[in-house]
Amino acid sequence: MKQFSAGVMVGVLLSGTVALGGNLYDRQGNLRAPAGSQQSFDYFRQRGAFLDLQQLRRQADRQRAEHKSGKPCND
Repeated sequence: MKQFSAGVMVGVLLSGTVALGGNLYDRQGNLRAPAGSQQSFDYFRQRGAFLDLQQLRRQADRQRAEHKSGKPCND
């Protein structure tokens, strides 16, 4: 019974260590930037700029298509 209890304790410690250690890395295995850091802020700023640019390209394509079809632009 003592060995069983010791095994459970070791298992809990190991699984807790692995779970906490996994939070330090992103999906690619690189160290994750701390929340609120400059690196984290830069990522979200770059992502927002990318999404804005993507939306502008869609709008320009839509306007070109409407211009070619002869429909008036309402944007």
